[in-house]
Amino acid sequence: MKIISDRGLQVGRISGITFDESDGKIISLVVKPISKQVIVSVPRDSSGNALIPFNAVMSVRDFVVVNERVLAIQRLKAQPKSSF
Repeated sequence: MKIISDRGLQVGRISGITFDESDGKIISLVVKPISKQVIVSVPRDSSGNALIPFNAVMSVRDFVVVNERVLAIQRLKAQPKSSF
């Protein structure tokens, strides 16, 4: 299934799903990105697939739509903190 952003950017294709085994809730989508530059600082698995948090998913129909704002917040959280 294809994944696109809410602004129309093609992100990639779903290759798997991670979930919490204790309650069955989906944690993230495992995505094979179209290019390495598409999802720069989203966490990745050992195969290089992007792990898009499930809270970024806006809609699931013929394709999955993810919220770019949530992905941007994820990027900010992943950046190392600078100290003065």
